[in-house]
Parts: sequence; C-alpha cells; structure tokens
Amino acid sequence: MNKLRYKAAIFDMDGTVLDTLDELTISLNHIFAVRGRMAVSKEDVRQCLGYGYAGLIERTASDTGAAEKEALIHAFKEYYTSHCQGHTYPYAGIAEMLEQLKAAGSLNAIVSNKGQRAVTALHEEFFSNTVAFALGETPNLAKKPAPDMIREALRRLDCRPDEAVYIGDSEVDKLTADNAGLPVVLVTWGFRDRSFLQRLRPAALADAPDELLTYLLPPS
Repeated sequence: MNKLRYKAAIFDMDGTVLDTLDELTISLNHIFAVRGRMAVSKEDVRQCLGYGYAGLIERTASDTGAAEKEALIHAFKEYYTSHCQGHTYPYAGIAEMLEQLKAAGSLNAIVSNKGQRAVTALHEEFFSNTVAFALGETPNLAKKPAPDMIREALRRLDCRPDEAVYIGDSEVDKLTADNAGLPVVLVTWGFRDRSFLQRLRPAALADAPDELLTYLLPPS
C-alpha cells in the first residue's frame, strides 16, 4: 500500500476543491444591480478572490465610501449564503481524489475565508463523507493569511505543522501556509494562472487532481 506523504491534508475551498466563480459573480452582480452599480466581469471577480467577502467588495467597489462598502458586504454575505449552492460544483476528479486520500488514512479538512454558514452548507453537500470538517470565517479567528484558522484545524486534527500540508490556489494560500509553518501545494485549475503560482515557489504545483494525489500519496 502506498504511504501518505503527510498525515493531514488541509484544503482551501474556492478555486481548489470547488468551482465557485459563477456563483460568486452572479451573487455579486445581483447585489450591485440592486444598489445601482455596474456589473463586473467574471474575470474581474476571479482576480479578487481569496480575501473573503470584505476583500471581494473592497476590490470590486473600491470607488465607494466606507459606509456603502459595509452595506455591500452585508448584502452580499446574506444573498450569497442563501444562494451558494446553485452554480457551484467540485472540480472534475476532486471527489475521487478525496475518497482515495481518506481510504489511505489521510485526515482531510477545509479552511476557507468564506463565511462559515456557506462553508458548512457546501461541505455538507459535497464533502461530508471525505472531509472531516470545514472552517470558515468566524469572529473569533483571524482570516487567512493569518495562521489562526490553520492552527485551529491542526488542533482539531491533533497534528503538528510538520505532519500536514496546505493545498490552495492563490498567493493568499501560499502566505497562509508560510505563516502557519506548513508546506503548500498550489493547484493551477483555480483562480490564478500557472506562471504566477510558479513564481511563489510552493513545495509543489499540481495541474490536475490526479497529480495532486500522486504527490500526496506517492507510488511505493
């Protein structure tokens, strides 16, 4: 039997295990239309992801004042949380990869800057059998790239940093892993392009879920 490279695998959610770009763009443009703002493109949204709800609004509504930004953040959070499952799907091969990791004994978890209610709903819909738990944004834990959420995941998994790996798709994920003292694997099917991710110098790059599986569960 192949031996796991790490005891635990902690995954980012958006752009790593789930393709959420359509849903996030639809929800954001709905809120913008309600409040009289111009729509933004899917590509604009893609480049702004990774920083949570507030970060998305800060970057796509940078021309507005603080009070309006707060209103947009609140409206987006409420609308998206209620509609987060309509146009969101696991990337091809993710479900099978997670199943094989779990079968090999991997402790799988998700850590996301998305709000906890949406993270819980998506975890329950797609990953309840293969991922032990999913942590989202909560008031008592600083968001990524702060290390707090990763440290909480390690505590729940009863793992040391050197026993775990973090898997993500952005510069936020690389910095998060660095801050928490974990190696990071960056995947190229998410929200950043390969050349950009390569310049971040991760422990490994994966172009497909089966490549990621081979890295995490090397052939004997």
